[in-house]
Amino acid sequence: MIKLYRRTSRLILVLLQIAFVTAIFYDVLNEFSVLVFIGVIGFLALFSLVKMAHESHEKPTKSYILILFVTLGALFTFIINLKFETGPVIAAAFIGTLATLTPTFFRNKENKIIKEIPPAVYCGTFVGMTSAGIGAAYWFIILSGFIAGILYVLATNTFVGVGGKLGTIAFGGVASVFLLSLIIR
Repeated sequence: MIKLYRRTSRLILVLLQIAFVTAIFYDVLNEFSVLVFIGVIGFLALFSLVKMAHESHEKPTKSYILILFVTLGALFTFIINLKFETGPVIAAAFIGTLATLTPTFFRNKENKIIKEIPPAVYCGTFVGMTSAGIGAAYWFIILSGFIAGILYVLATNTFVGVGGKLGTIAFGGVASVFLLSLIIR
């Protein structure tokens, strides 16, 4: 069961990364060099899927709490961006910094959940950076944050130490809700 769990979470992240790269180059897919680039990225992602080992096999302490913190990180970043017109990067940096300082406010550093909060919130800040042109409603950001939180919990021990994991998870949450909203319309 654990092997299936690991393989599924790896496959989801690789597919999200391929979708992310494809979405970036969607406008110029008619150029051969772009197709080759996407193919190389896809091959490297699949290669890492097969070869990469886990550093840790433990599950997060309280999954539902981490899902909540991803969602809150997304919502607060989106609110600060819209209400104070700071821009998505400044809003994400502000919320991410506050989340990073959270463990220093609590003297009991043995509490495992306190150490897991900053990366969860920071993942949510990537969701909160969504353009108002794509998801201008709060329900969109909340649902995207919730789905990204689920993906975050599923991918906790996948690609440990690999850059781009949190952004890929956030992209997965936003893309899922965006596709869902297109289907519902």
